[in-house]
Amino acid sequence: MSSPTVDVSEHLRLLGTAHIATASVEAVKEQIVTFQPDIVAVELCKGRYDSLVNDRRLDNEGLLKVIKEGKAPMILLQSMLSAEQRKLGLDEGQQPGAELLAAVQTAEEANCEVALVDRDIQVTLRRAWKRMRFKEKRQLLTSLLMDDDDEEEDDIDVNELLQNSDLLSSMMEELKGFSPGAGEVLIDERDAYIAGKLQQLPEGKKVLAVLGAGHLQGVQQHLAASKSTDI
Repeated sequence: MSSPTVDVSEHLRLLGTAHIATASVEAVKEQIVTFQPDIVAVELCKGRYDSLVNDRRLDNEGLLKVIKEGKAPMILLQSMLSAEQRKLGLDEGQQPGAELLAAVQTAEEANCEVALVDRDIQVTLRRAWKRMRFKEKRQLLTSLLMDDDDEEEDDIDVNELLQNSDLLSSMMEELKGFSPGAGEVLIDERDAYIAGKLQQLPEGKKVLAVLGAGHLQGVQQHLAASKSTDI
């Protein structure tokens, strides 16, 4: 399986990965070796990075704490995303975002600078929850409570997903269809944010940006739009 790449310029390459595919970890390592970037930018914020490094999972005590702190909506949204990852064939014990952590670790081993270019996860989930209608929140809660393991026949081939941009786009549109407001926050706003962070990196440095494949097209479009505006 080959992960999609886009050379925005001779100094900026975007690498699209699947947060649930082991092969994406190898693709990240290969690109760092072949492209030899000065900076490896990853679709992570400090909070998500810390969670990956510490393999932070919620136990019962932790769940009670977030409920008391009023963070239950964010846990619901995170659970929704995790449920979707399971439907895409996530193996038990395989951590979503492993390829992003691999990007950081491989970059550090190669003495590359690491840039975390995603918006803070707490801000994103809080905004997404506020943009959801009451009916959508109720549907989300119901779908999570009714989630079972009888949907194996609907599993999606991750290899096909990475190689088929139309399929990725349709999945993104499906999320927007469920909740247009939340979809805009989780996808469109983050595309714009990530593109902006990439543009703020030092000029003349070679940058490899490791992003979820679903963000590849949007980030590329924002970068192109900004470039045409500057002319």
